[in-house]
Amino acid sequence: MAEPSFEIASVEKPARRLDSWKEIAVYLNRDVTTVQRWEKREGMPVHRHVHEKRGSVYALPEELDAWVESRRLRGDESEEKPEPEMTPSARSGQFAPPARSPRLWFALAAVVCLCLTAAAWLAFRHRAADASQPKIRSLAVLPLRNLSGNPSQEYLADGITEALIGRLANIHNLRVVSHTSVMRFNNTQLSIPEIARTLGVDAVVEGSVIKEGDRIRVTAQLIRGATDEHFWSETYDREMRDVLTLQSELAQSIAEKVEVSVDGEEHQRLAAARPVAPEVYESYLKGRFALGQGNGRAGIEESIGDFQEAIRKDSTLRPLTSA
Repeated sequence: MAEPSFEIASVEKPARRLDSWKEIAVYLNRDVTTVQRWEKREGMPVHRHVHEKRGSVYALPEELDAWVESRRLRGDESEEKPEPEMTPSARSGQFAPPARSPRLWFALAAVVCLCLTAAAWLAFRHRAADASQPKIRSLAVLPLRNLSGNPSQEYLADGITEALIGRLANIHNLRVVSHTSVMRFNNTQLSIPEIARTLGVDAVVEGSVIKEGDRIRVTAQLIRGATDEHFWSETYDREMRDVLTLQSELAQSIAEKVEVSVDGEEHQRLAAARPVAPEVYESYLKGRFALGQGNGRAGIEESIGDFQEAIRKDSTLRPLTSA
């Protein structure tokens, strides 16, 4: 009697799984971005876990090997730009910065040195050019142009011109040409060097005034008389109530740019300013403008009326007129 034979069923060994994008990337010796692109664009076999969180994936090494082999046979591998091999630190989850060659470091150092050298040379050249320029010891403020398009606002440009001249004239080591002397160059066709030679000054201030509603904009620039070189320009945009502050800032900027020394008392006079009601200041400027037109008794009477109107609106105007 034959002995019964017992057939032992073979137990199938569970296949190895790569349970994350990181494990898949390490297995393929690529970074996570590359393998995700392969899965999306080239159909690399990646499976999703069911009923798990979004993005939970796994892959079977056997399927990946077969896909890589088929990809190689198709020639896709040669078209893919080579990815940098993952360093041991990347395999352990810590990505190391790419190594830079000594040649690259040398090139970067050379570029930095060239930039520093160029900057130093430009700074030296600028200082040398400034040192070669003669010091400005005399100045003329030309009549500021009225750009409002309204000839009746000429009083405003003339008043700010005169106020600026008055502030700068308080600096003891800067000769400033009088308002009367510069007024003959209003709307002149002469060049700046010709005006500077006529007035005997080192530099000239020219600019413009425009008033729009309750705001005023003054633009000014400094020009060397001998060379016609513009070496400073600024625009001041303020409310009319701050027009005295505008004049103060403008005068201080000019004094700084011509590099004159200003003592404490002179600086105090340059900086003197306070808010003023626009209608008060405009009445005051109209009175000065009418008085300076030289229209005889009619001009004097007109100016008196304007001054009285300003004082009626603001009885504290006297300190303003003497500032």
